[in-house]
Amino acid sequence: MSPNFCASLLRALLLVLLAVLSATSPAHGKVIKPGLKPENLFKQASAGCLTQKDSKFPQTVRVNLSISNTNQDTKATLDVSSRSLAPWDYRIDEDHDRFPRLLADAECRHSRCLSPEGQLDHGLNSVPITQEILVLRREQRGCQQSYRLEKKTITVGCTCVTPLVQHQA
Repeated sequence: MSPNFCASLLRALLLVLLAVLSATSPAHGKVIKPGLKPENLFKQASAGCLTQKDSKFPQTVRVNLSISNTNQDTKATLDVSSRSLAPWDYRIDEDHDRFPRLLADAECRHSRCLSPEGQLDHGLNSVPITQEILVLRREQRGCQQSYRLEKKTITVGCTCVTPLVQHQA
């Protein structure tokens, strides 16, 4: 295979991977119109309702922990992890004081990417793709349990990148 063909194939595969990742993570929120400040979104969307700047805004809320959409197809995700030119495996992260208690965290199988024939390609690096998520952290105060929001960074997959080259002066 010619180097140009391989480069074109790699670009096409990366575009497909980006399209798949974009399609599987729906966009949330509102489109911000030019001239509209993000801090004014809640004021306009909920006129007459309390905002976080109000002294009566609740600091604690009740949360229903049941998950409404649990029938997502995980088989397709596992298939992508093995077919990728930067394949990864999942490790289960378990924490009894966190909700959700179990999180799947991806680990890249190699530091280099694979060629379409399955050989290591030393011209490309396999790197993790991370996503910051919100979890609930359980806190015990005497007999009282409470939960607070906490940010956690997880690895959702791996992708191929060109190596960083540092030129010496």
